[in-house]
Amino acid sequence: MKMGIRKKISLGFVVIGTILLFSSFIAIYELVSMRKSVSNLVSDNIVSITTSGLLLEVTDEYNFGLLNGLGNSAMASIPEFENDTRFSDYIKTVKESYTTVKEKQMADSVLYAYTSYVIILKEAPYVWQGNYQERRNWYFNKLYPVYMTLRGYIQKLIDVSHEALAENSRNMRESFYRSIMPGVVAVGIGIVLIFLFNYFVYRYFIAPVLAVTKGISDYLSFNKSYNVQFDSNDELQELNRNVKELADTNKNLTKEKGLRG
Repeated sequence: MKMGIRKKISLGFVVIGTILLFSSFIAIYELVSMRKSVSNLVSDNIVSITTSGLLLEVTDEYNFGLLNGLGNSAMASIPEFENDTRFSDYIKTVKESYTTVKEKQMADSVLYAYTSYVIILKEAPYVWQGNYQERRNWYFNKLYPVYMTLRGYIQKLIDVSHEALAENSRNMRESFYRSIMPGVVAVGIGIVLIFLFNYFVYRYFIAPVLAVTKGISDYLSFNKSYNVQFDSNDELQELNRNVKELADTNKNLTKEKGLRG
């Protein structure tokens, strides 16, 4: 099947353009997917860390209120657990933001520790009716150890969320490099194709034109026979045949003219 020069060159550009375009679509898709998935994970980690900090604030508020009233029961701030839902709300919010199993397990530990803490805290209104020594013994021997356990679990939860954030940040960097690889590969393939296309143009277009030009020049300057040959099946081959016919016809006419003269 005969393919013209215009089609050959156009086909070369189409192939290069298609590969680059396809690779660009892959790179864009990878970038968008990476940004959505990893960004959501990082956002969840930040929410977890922030909310865990609020859990600490509520816990410390309860504890410091009671500690402040050890010496004077009138100054004690005893939490109203039925009306204060901040801790449970924070826990519910933060549990929806966990990205690892370790975070979920630690949150369960926080919840169990908080339940134990609340059970002991409910004794505060009755303990505060006693004297200073009774309040002090109850606080340091019974409440404070549970408070420190709860605080420790919350801090561990924050640490685990920090680890998850660091891991997701590393994944974001790795995903970024993965997403740009199709672009890098496309550029590499594009460069190779450009060299191949350059060779194709030179081999099947420029070289035949130079050969025809040299053959015509030798014919005109040195009266050599025009006998240019090259592998092709397009307009250049047709041009070469026409030039040869013209050269042969002109040579025959010149011979006949010389014989008659």
